[in-house]
Amino acid sequence: MLNDLLPPSHIQFVDNVSDWKHAIEVAAQPLLNNDYITGEYIEAMVRNVIEMGPYIVIAPGIALPHARPEQGVKRLGMSFLKIQNGCSFSERQEHKVHIVIVLAASDDHSHLKALSELAQLLGNKDALPLLLKADNEKQVGALLEAYCS
Repeated sequence: MLNDLLPPSHIQFVDNVSDWKHAIEVAAQPLLNNDYITGEYIEAMVRNVIEMGPYIVIAPGIALPHARPEQGVKRLGMSFLKIQNGCSFSERQEHKVHIVIVLAASDDHSHLKALSELAQLLGNKDALPLLLKADNEKQVGALLEAYCS
């Protein structure tokens, strides 16, 4: 499931972003370009962080921005952005991330298997360091294949 939702075309690598808002925008771009979401969804994800704080930092170095399906999701999808130099979602060190995974859930339940697989991957003490070190789509794809199938 996670393999299907994160095809190579949805995986990106950059050295830097200007700030966390830009990180969300860049991370969501493949979903926007491929008609999974609207621009409204990106705005809603940014607004959520402004209103609720950096709750989207779900593991060391990992952020999972998302919003409600009715805020611009056309179909279920995910995208992955690796930021080489990292990006801070607050002044606190634990809110610095290197990976932003955008979740576009089209309803309240179809994404749950993918989230379960993502939690399994991020909770794996061997896989997480490899994911944080990955520097190309093939490495990310291989990790998804190895730890999520």
